[in-house]
Amino acid sequence: MGTDDRRQFKRQNKQSIVHFQVIESKDKQCADQEGQMLDYSLGGIRFSAKEPIRKNTRIYIKLESEEWGKELTVVCKDQNRSLLEVIGSVMWCLESRETPGEFEIGTRFIDEIEQ
Repeated sequence: MGTDDRRQFKRQNKQSIVHFQVIESKDKQCADQEGQMLDYSLGGIRFSAKEPIRKNTRIYIKLESEEWGKELTVVCKDQNRSLLEVIGSVMWCLESRETPGEFEIGTRFIDEIEQ
């Protein structure tokens, strides 16, 4: 990322498994996929995945949130939940420099899943 970073929230490095599904329509989601989280903020996450995802694609994201502390669980309305389930929007997707054949995906949170 460049020095003119326009992020609203500070990124925290964190390696963890992220589960996600591409949302094709309001009622249809694709198969569950798994990626490796690279970092996160209150506004979204960056993770690596085996397949690219187009910009502006909506995805369902599921993370275990107990271990995140205040930085990420503040996104949840119910901070006693152990899962963070949100809808995200893909902001960008680039082939990974470190791992050829994988893609880094930057997302922003757009809605929490109601439980």
